[in-house]
Amino acid sequence: MSDDSTAAPRFPEHQSDCSMPFTGPQFRSDVLTGQRVIVAPSRSSRPSACLSDPPLDRFPDPFAEGHESETPDERFAIRPDDSPANGPGWTLRIVPNRYPAVIASSNDQPSSGVSDDGTAMFPWQPAIGEHDVVIECPDSRSRMAELSPVEIQQMLSAWRTRFQQLSTSSSIRSMCIFRNEGFSAGASLAHCHSQIVATTELTPLDLARHERAAQHRLKTGRDLVQDLWHAERSESIRLITESSLIGVCCPFASHVAWQIRFVPKLTNPESFAVASDNVLLDMAGLLKQALASLECTLGGSFSFNLTLAHARIDQPPAFSWFLDLLPRMGRVAGWELLTNIDIVTVAPETAAEKIRQHWGTPPC
Repeated sequence: MSDDSTAAPRFPEHQSDCSMPFTGPQFRSDVLTGQRVIVAPSRSSRPSACLSDPPLDRFPDPFAEGHESETPDERFAIRPDDSPANGPGWTLRIVPNRYPAVIASSNDQPSSGVSDDGTAMFPWQPAIGEHDVVIECPDSRSRMAELSPVEIQQMLSAWRTRFQQLSTSSSIRSMCIFRNEGFSAGASLAHCHSQIVATTELTPLDLARHERAAQHRLKTGRDLVQDLWHAERSESIRLITESSLIGVCCPFASHVAWQIRFVPKLTNPESFAVASDNVLLDMAGLLKQALASLECTLGGSFSFNLTLAHARIDQPPAFSWFLDLLPRMGRVAGWELLTNIDIVTVAPETAAEKIRQHWGTPPC
């Protein structure tokens, strides 16, 4: 496989794998969120079912070492003690996003609003919070698969540190940590980076996960995420692998084809803020292997989102945190926009089987 990170993903014979025999389209529900999906493998055989991304411009690279003046001042960095802030010498930096989705509170900004006639037809409020960019390496690498396990652990540790810092604010209620790689995943810059968006408002999925996990704990006394992992492990058909610390599977109600979930094995729900170094190191190695296995399975590099799901931070954790790796090889169209129900063109059972076949093999 070429090391050229700008190369378009290739999906040769594996397009036919997408249409392996299946019992027929199924509505499936995610017990953690209540969201529904349709698993419809026959949809993969339609023309242009798998996308090839246009390359992102790699140069000029404002995130590269030596270009620190092209970003806002860093909020956190991993660098030698004798290395001055906002200069060369770092291995990872966190800076404010130059194009933020949320902004810091302003005293001259009203706290909310309604329509001109005083009714509640057009309610609004300012989007308050902080929006960070995590620059994951000083050179111009553009793919997470090119990072070493140590560098991926460093990224996860930086997420944890910033999570801890932002969680101390009494006004922050929601934290979204994610990584977009490739055009179809929403990335606008090629350089390896991830993002952290902390807001004063809870998102609908924050509320849905909390309510469902709390109800499950009230009924059973157990963690819903851990119970879901144990169910996947028991059924085994969607299981990919597991270590002593982390389980890996293609979730039953995957939201995209080839989705992989990484679940730390915890006896009690805990915040990502206290994730151990050993768990993060193990997670880094499994993420690295998952990317290699997917590239072999899919025939080349691909766009993806990496998301951290965790309990709301303004209350004791109601469920265990976990990571989802979501390849992006299809389009969102009218059905998804009208129903908020994703169509998944590769059954998770098929995805897990194919990924297992390449697990542990050297990068293709």
